[in-house]
Amino acid sequence: MTIQPPPPKPRRRGRLLTVLIIALIVLICLVVAADRIGERVAEDQVGARLQERIGTQERPKVEVAQVPFLTQLIAQRFGRVSLSAEQIPVSGASASGTLDRLDLALDDVRIGERELTAGTVNGTAFADYASLSSLGGAEIRYVPEGRITIDFTAPVGGQTVSGTLTGRPVIDSGRLSLVDPQLKVGGVDLPQTLVDALLSSLLGSFTLPQLPFDLTLTAVKASESGLEFGLAGRDISIAR
Repeated sequence: MTIQPPPPKPRRRGRLLTVLIIALIVLICLVVAADRIGERVAEDQVGARLQERIGTQERPKVEVAQVPFLTQLIAQRFGRVSLSAEQIPVSGASASGTLDRLDLALDDVRIGERELTAGTVNGTAFADYASLSSLGGAEIRYVPEGRITIDFTAPVGGQTVSGTLTGRPVIDSGRLSLVDPQLKVGGVDLPQTLVDALLSSLLGSFTLPQLPFDLTLTAVKASESGLEFGLAGRDISIAR
């Protein structure tokens, strides 16, 4: 009796599995590519709208921080959107100038028919002393150990008084104030009790610029090149 060897196993199933795996990989690549392309288009569109809104020469950089993009787009809601812009035009009480840089993180961003709304906004803005002096209506300079000097002219007791106010800048209730202030009038240091009494009215003559999107000042830090401000806001709307 002759024993025949078993017939070779069909390879069709193995080839079909290989084709399915390749097709699945291609499909995943296409979905990822579509997600990235859609994200880039949306970021460019939002950047263009922001450029119109805040009036910058260059288009602000917009980045959707979380992935995937398409599922967030379908839900009309994004976890976080980052915004960076440079040379932002702003206006003070009597002059116009620029913020050198604005960096914002917008959380819980919802897409409406005509606008984008961010539940919370946090970030920073930076301006050099030349811009701040022009906008504030008084010369401001840096002095060592994180302090600044403001040359002011203000009405006090029915008279116009000129002097120099020095201290470490802080934000108090959304306004600029100074810690450990020193005041010189005519080159003479005034008593601390008088400085404390006059501080608020003297700083009232130095106004900070109106911030984009009605953001609120939360902090300030002085460096040799300028002031960096902490910013915050809630329910900020941006026209689409």
